[in-house]
Amino acid sequence: MNRQISYNWLKEYIKSTKPLKELAKELSLKSMSVERIIEKKPTFAGVVTAKIIAIQKHPNADKLRLATAETGQGKQTVVCGAPNIEVGQIVPLAKEGAILHQDGDQFKINKANIRGVESRGMLCSQKELGIGDDHTGIMILPAETPLGRPLENILPLSDYILDIEITSNRPDVMSVIGLARETAAASGSRFNYQEPKPNLKKVGAVPLSVEIAELKICPRYQAVVMTGITVVPSPLWMQFRLLASGIRPINNLVDITNYILLEYGQPMHVFDYEKLAGVGQKNNKKIIVRKAKSSEKILALDGNVYNLNSDQLVIADIKGPVAVAGVMGGQDSAVDNQTKTIVFEAANFNPVSVRKTARALNLHSESSDLFEKALHPASTKSALLRAVELTQKLADGKIASGIIDAGKFSNKKVSVNFNPENIKRYLGIDIKIKTIKDIFSALGFSVTGSKTLKVSVPWWRQHDIEFEHDLVEEVARIYGYHNLPAELPVGSVPVVAKNQQFYWEKEVKAVLVGLGFAEVYNYSMVSKSILSKTGFDAGKCLKISNPLNEELEYMRPTLLSHILQNVSDNTKNFSEQKIFELSNVYLPVKSNDLPEEKLKLTGAIVSDRPFFDIKGLSALLLKKLGIKNCQIKPTDQKCPLWQPGQAMDVYSGDKFLGQFGLVSDKILMSFGLDRPIAIIDFDLKTTLGLASTNKNYQPLPEFPSAERDLAVIVDKNVSWQEISDLVSSADKLIESVEYLSTFIDISIGADKKSLAFRLVFRLSDRTLKSEEVSEAVKKIITKLEEKFKAKLR
Repeated sequence: MNRQISYNWLKEYIKSTKPLKELAKELSLKSMSVERIIEKKPTFAGVVTAKIIAIQKHPNADKLRLATAETGQGKQTVVCGAPNIEVGQIVPLAKEGAILHQDGDQFKINKANIRGVESRGMLCSQKELGIGDDHTGIMILPAETPLGRPLENILPLSDYILDIEITSNRPDVMSVIGLARETAAASGSRFNYQEPKPNLKKVGAVPLSVEIAELKICPRYQAVVMTGITVVPSPLWMQFRLLASGIRPINNLVDITNYILLEYGQPMHVFDYEKLAGVGQKNNKKIIVRKAKSSEKILALDGNVYNLNSDQLVIADIKGPVAVAGVMGGQDSAVDNQTKTIVFEAANFNPVSVRKTARALNLHSESSDLFEKALHPASTKSALLRAVELTQKLADGKIASGIIDAGKFSNKKVSVNFNPENIKRYLGIDIKIKTIKDIFSALGFSVTGSKTLKVSVPWWRQHDIEFEHDLVEEVARIYGYHNLPAELPVGSVPVVAKNQQFYWEKEVKAVLVGLGFAEVYNYSMVSKSILSKTGFDAGKCLKISNPLNEELEYMRPTLLSHILQNVSDNTKNFSEQKIFELSNVYLPVKSNDLPEEKLKLTGAIVSDRPFFDIKGLSALLLKKLGIKNCQIKPTDQKCPLWQPGQAMDVYSGDKFLGQFGLVSDKILMSFGLDRPIAIIDFDLKTTLGLASTNKNYQPLPEFPSAERDLAVIVDKNVSWQEISDLVSSADKLIESVEYLSTFIDISIGADKKSLAFRLVFRLSDRTLKSEEVSEAVKKIITKLEEKFKAKLR
């Protein structure tokens, strides 16, 4: 997460004589990385401040108006289409010849005739001035702005913007104060921070009570009522600090909450007190922190209506929700130009609750982003005091209630024992105890002791500092990793035991890639629709309780669904395909335990003869894995996945290794495929359990072999594997049996086929006689006739 922070703002909290680039370098080396330094300076010219004294309708255009502006040196009338201009406003006026911005390019203001009316200038938006992205209306300047002054002399534009990357485990640094503390510690500068001290004297008594119904989700809720409010634009210094951080100024009250979010890293919200529903004759207001009711809705500040459910936390009055807790406020209780009495809230919410709510509503904000990173309940106090202080200065606000502090949370201090001698063991360098103490103090830690230090962790670091090695890391980074000695390690190199499963997975992938396959990676989650395409009942699969979307609703029970979808997606670009995926599938178990995870290998081939290709792949893979004595048998014809008669099961002994074959036409049609596709689907955990790197080497034979070719006619349902197994064991003279071809023709019978194969005979101690070979062939033919009723062709 990146923050863009004004350097002028940052300097208010650090005292340093070092140049900006050196500070940025120190911060990057020892803390958060400064990605860019952006210089801000006026890029416009010829723009002055002016007061709108009259507005007339354009005679020839309904959406245009004629605005007369007084500059102090004269009046000027310009054509304006902005909807937000009113008489009495102070605005930027670009005179004829002025330089402005449009889509990143500069342009010059010339005299123009707009619908029959001459215009010698224009009123300017933030975007046209190059100081912000808002172009929905004219930029409104504070009422005390002097007239006729060059705008660059009025606006605090000269600044540098630091674009800083902040790691998600450090929400304390997602603020100006947190960054200043880190910068001071990294650069050896002084951290110049004082707690806000507003005037807490009450003027009157405006009733407000707070009730927290969900203490586990909202451990702390602070609020205060302020009255006598004047809603006006924020002063320019505040507006430009917000603009520098990418936040559009709205009015002084809303801007104060956004300013504190940036300054303190604590989200806040402001309610119009009068818009909250009250109870009793005195209309006493009550804020309730509770879960939403299933039928409740809220009109949020973004203008959209959101349907709430009973898992989502809301801030409510006695009638209904006025804010989605930790995410966004409601429109019906928002402050406006007529607001006189307000309620500031500064609260703490459970990060998981905020994350789930924001995701369920698809509603994200700066506040939700911070709350999701687990803020500490102690952060609300300073933020609320700062809000009171700024409101007293910028909106004439006065305290009208005590500061309400509701909730229950542990404020126990966390301490970690730290042995300085461990610095040498971890970092290979001796660092003086005084230096270690100074580092801890600069980061806000309290330190006591001399030999073994007791380090008290400040509340803003309690989520990431728990153990002694965490403190070693703090010392190392502030001391400077670049200052640690670069030495070669001493000692024997540790030997890591080989993980057999990872080794064989790598070997399997190497075999497949060597055969021209491409590996694919798919999500572990699948949709109901893609499961149904492959014949799986989603009701028997593991359903995710909080899926990212409906396409990722179930844990996959097979790799096949995504593999076929991959093939379908690639069909337009590739006539032939070879892809595979090696990953886990997830199967439900009977108890409430974790699902059963199975390692699977699934591959697909699209080619001219896919069945033979996939069969060859299976045989080669088993050979490379060193798995012998495998049996290949026809698979269950009732399985809807396979084309009838075109699928085989692979066994090693009684262990089932997997299947291969052609996918059924019905499943292919469901994926929009019209070509035969062969699939290999292996239980890789079982298969790899039988894998072996052992290889048996035999000397080259001394005596020649004898070969005979046979062709036998058998029933169509007799597989080559059955023939091969029988022939191989028929006689001790047989060295090998090689498949040659299959012939099917009506001339040999409608339900028959001819299998041709080659027999190789050999003895290791002498040359075979032809009579011995002939006798062995007769024995083989006899056995084939007895078992399969085979006929010699």
